[in-house]
Amino acid sequence: MTVLRSILDFLGPGNLVLGIVLLIAAPFVDRFLIRRKRIGFRVLYNSRIGLGPEKLHDGDEVGEPHLRRLGQFSELVDRMSIVVIRIGNTGSYDIAADDFDRALAFTFGRRVVWNARVSDASSDDLRTRARESLRFFSSGDQAPAPTARDNLGAVRVSFGQKLAKWVSRSSAAADADFEVEPRWHGVRIEGLALRRREKFKLVVVLREPQAATDDEISKEITATGRLHDTGIVKDERRERRFTLPKVTGGLAAALTVLLVTPLVFGSPSAAPGPHCATGSVEVVGSSVFMPTVAKIAEEYERGCPGADITTRATGSIDGVRAIAAADDGGKARLVAVSDGRQAGALHSEQVAIVVYQIVVNTSAGVGTLTKDQLRGIYAGTIRDWSEVRGGAPLPIRVIGRGQESGTRELFEREVLGAAEGALSSNDCLAPDRAPGAQVIRCERNSNSEIVAAVSTTEGAIGYSDTASVSEGRQRGTLVAVSLDGRIFDIASGIESGYPFWTVEYFYTKDAPAADSLQAKFIAYLREDETARLRLKEAGYLPCATAEKAPLPLCNNR
Repeated sequence: MTVLRSILDFLGPGNLVLGIVLLIAAPFVDRFLIRRKRIGFRVLYNSRIGLGPEKLHDGDEVGEPHLRRLGQFSELVDRMSIVVIRIGNTGSYDIAADDFDRALAFTFGRRVVWNARVSDASSDDLRTRARESLRFFSSGDQAPAPTARDNLGAVRVSFGQKLAKWVSRSSAAADADFEVEPRWHGVRIEGLALRRREKFKLVVVLREPQAATDDEISKEITATGRLHDTGIVKDERRERRFTLPKVTGGLAAALTVLLVTPLVFGSPSAAPGPHCATGSVEVVGSSVFMPTVAKIAEEYERGCPGADITTRATGSIDGVRAIAAADDGGKARLVAVSDGRQAGALHSEQVAIVVYQIVVNTSAGVGTLTKDQLRGIYAGTIRDWSEVRGGAPLPIRVIGRGQESGTRELFEREVLGAAEGALSSNDCLAPDRAPGAQVIRCERNSNSEIVAAVSTTEGAIGYSDTASVSEGRQRGTLVAVSLDGRIFDIASGIESGYPFWTVEYFYTKDAPAADSLQAKFIAYLREDETARLRLKEAGYLPCATAEKAPLPLCNNR
C-alpha cells in the first residue's frame, strides 16, 4: 500500500484522472475523427439445409414414384447450404462508390452459388441498388472476370436451369454431370454507395459438389475489400486479441485501480453490516451450489470479523441426512444445501433457482431430443445415435451421478420419470463392469466431472447445471440440447415449460435464532445485494427480489 501511495503522490491525482479520460476517449477519436468511413459485415447464418426424406412426408403410406421423388429431392438439398451476411455503413460518414480501393467480395470455398437475394434493406432504394451491384464470379486463375451479365438475374435463370436438369437427370448420374455453367464461387458488390447507417442482408444459396472422402458441408467464407485512406472494412464477428478499445480500456482500468485503491484501503474499516454475527457454521450438501456458497462465505467472513464459515460438498441427500441426524450440539452450527425440496420436518429457506441441461458430445450429431428419445436411451431401447439422427453408427454412452446426488434425483423425477439404470462401466467406453448390460453407463462424483467426461468421450450423454456447462463449452466438444424443442433459458425456458430445473434450499434442524450466525448468513445470502449479484454471476436466479420480496416462480418447485 505504501508503494501505491508513493506512485499516486509522484504522478498526482490530477494527472491520473486526465490520463484515464484520454484513454477512454481514444477509441472514439479513432472511430469518429480518424477512421471516419467504415464498412461492417457479419455472417449471421452459415449452415446446411439438410432436409432428409423423413421430413418431407407425414408418415402416411406413399407410392414408390413419390418416394423416389422424395429421395431425389433429399439428395439435391442434402449438400445445399444457406449463408446470410449483414452488410452496412457503420461509420460516421456516407460512403461513395469510388471510396473503394477494392470492392467488397465474398467467396465460399468449394461451394457453388445457386441463388441469391437481398433482404431487410434500410429502404426500397437501397434494396434496388444492392441488387444491381451484385456480380458473381468463378474461382481459379483461369476464371473470367465477372461482367454485367453475371448479375442477380443471370443467377436466378441459372437456378431454374439447374433445377430442371436435376429433375430430368437419371438416378445414376454423378453429381458433377448435372452442373450447369457458369459455376459461380463468389459474389462481389460493385459500385454500391452506402449512406450512414444504411444496411442490408445478402442471402446466398450454395451447393457443395460431392467429394469421395467428404460427407460434410464446408463452412468456409473469405471476405476481401478495402476502402481508401483511413477507411476500414471490418468483420464485426471476428475478435482480435488486442484492439485499441481493449488496450486503452485496460490501461484506464489500471490507472483507476492505482487512483482508488490507496483511498479505499487507507480509510477506516466499514462497520459490520446488519447481517453480521459471530460464531461458527458448517455448510454441507449440494456439490452444484457449494462453489458459489463458498465464495459468498469468504466475502461474508471478510466483512464480519468473528464469523467462521466452512463448506463441504457431500451431495444434497447426504447433506440433509446430516442435518436430520445432528444432535443438540451440531444442529446449531449445521446448514445443508439441497437441489430441490427434501421430505422431512426440517426448517427450509428458498435461495435460488438453478437450471440444468442435457449435454452430449459433439460427435453425437444432435441438437435436440424428445423426452421419449431420452427415456429410450436411458432404458437401453435406443443404443446407438444412428437410431436418433440416422447416419453413421456411434454407440451411446451414458454418464451420470451416484445415488447421493440431488441432481440425479431431480433428473429422474422431472425428466426421466424413472430411475437411472445400473452402473455398467468404469471407463464410460464399454460395459466392462457388466458385459451383458444393455446400457453403457458410468458415474462421476460431481456435475463438473460429468461435463469433463462428456466432453472427452465420443457418443457420450449426461446432465449438469448451467454454470458447469458454460465452463465445459470452452472445450468446443460439448453441446447442450433442448428437450422437446424447449430451450433452457433461465427465464423464458422455465416459463415456457422447460422441465429440468429446481430451487436450491437451505435446511436447518429447527428455525435458527434470529441473532445466530445460521440465520444471519442465510439472510445475507438471500437478501444482500452483493450476494444476489454473486448468485446471478454464477447463473442462478435469486428467490428474493431486489425489494426482498419472494419470487413467485420459486414456489413452483
